[in-house]
Amino acid sequence: MKPRLYSKYHDEVKPALKKDRNYTNLHQVPRIEKIIVHMGLDATLEKSALEDAMNDMKTITGRKPVVNLARKSVSNFKLREGMPIGCHVTLRREVMYEFLDRLTAAALPRIRDFRGINPKSFDGQGNYSMGITEQSIFPEIELDKVKRTQGMDVTIVTSANTNDEALDLLTRMGMPFAGKKAVGADGEAEEISKTDEVAELIFTACKGAGTDEEGIRNALFQLSNRKEWDAVVTAFAERHSDFYEGDIMKCLDGELNGKEMSRFVVDPLRGKGIEILEISKVEDVADRIAASCEGAGTDEGRITDAVYQIQSREEWDAAAAAFSERHDEVHGGDLMKCLTEELSEEEMETHVLKPLRERDIKILDAPAADSDDSK
Repeated sequence: MKPRLYSKYHDEVKPALKKDRNYTNLHQVPRIEKIIVHMGLDATLEKSALEDAMNDMKTITGRKPVVNLARKSVSNFKLREGMPIGCHVTLRREVMYEFLDRLTAAALPRIRDFRGINPKSFDGQGNYSMGITEQSIFPEIELDKVKRTQGMDVTIVTSANTNDEALDLLTRMGMPFAGKKAVGADGEAEEISKTDEVAELIFTACKGAGTDEEGIRNALFQLSNRKEWDAVVTAFAERHSDFYEGDIMKCLDGELNGKEMSRFVVDPLRGKGIEILEISKVEDVADRIAASCEGAGTDEGRITDAVYQIQSREEWDAAAAAFSERHDEVHGGDLMKCLTEELSEEEMETHVLKPLRERDIKILDAPAADSDDSK
C-alpha cells in the first residue's frame, strides 16, 4: 500500500499544480526528491553519544544512519581529521513520504507553542531546511530512555526552480507554514487579523467536495490560547453565517469523522492548552482510544498519550465504562477487547500496560501459580 502523502501528491497536488501554474508538461511539476535528516555532535562527547544519536535516528527514520567524519583537524575545537562528528540519513521514495507525514502530523504539533514553521527558510533553489531542537517530539522516542537532548536538521530537496514554487508544493503537501496574507477585493494582498485568517482557512478547507484535513490542522497551529479560539469562533460566525449556520463546531463535526476530529482538531489544540470539548477526562480517554482504533491502522502513540492521563484504577474503570457507553460500535464497546485485538502483545505492553504500571495500576490479573495440591 502506497503512503498517504504519495497518493495525495499524485492524485491531488500534482494535477492542481499543473493547472494553477499553467505547466505544459507533467515533468515540469515540482516534486519532492529526497529528505536528508542530520544530527551533529560535539566531538568531545563520550563515544556512547554517537551510538545514542544513531539509535535515535534509526528509530525516527526507520533507516540505518551514516556516520559523518571530520575532513580536517581544528585544534581550537579539539577536532582531529577522521573523528566522528555526527550522522545522517537520506530518505527517498516511500520512506520519504512516510517520514514527512509523521513529521507534519505527529511530531511538529508536539512542539510547545508551535505556530508554524518559517516560510523563508529556502535556499533560493527550491530546497527547504528546518531545525528541530530535540528528538523527543517524535512519538517513536521513549522519553524514559533519552540520555541527552539531541537536535537535528531536516532538509527537503525538491525539483522546484524557485522558492515560490517549492513553497506552493510543500504547503499543498501539508507543511504547516506560518504567516500568510489574504487577498482583498482589489487583488492586492491585505493584512487581516490572525483569528480572521484562521476562520477563513478553516472555511476554505471545509467547502467543496473534499475536506482538507491538513489545512484545518495547519490553520489551528497558529492559535496560542483559548481567547484566540473564541475569537475564531466569532469570526467564523460573522464571515460565514450561510455555511453550517456560522457554527464552526458544527462545521468541523459535519466534515470530519471521530478519528479525524481527534487528530486534526482536538489534539493540536490540546497541545496548546486549548480544550474545546466539554467532556470529562475519562470520556476524553475513551474517545481518544476509540478514534485511535478506528479505520485501517491503529495509532499506538495516541493510545499511549490517552493512557498517560489515567491516574488510578478507579479512573481506568470509569474510562472503560465511558467507552462502553459512547462507542458500542467499536469492538462492542469493550475497551479491553479493543486494545487486545488492535495491539500485539508487545505493543500492549509498551503502550498500555507499562504506562499504567508506572502509576501502580494493574488491569490484567497475573496467572495463578500451580499449587502442590494439584499434583
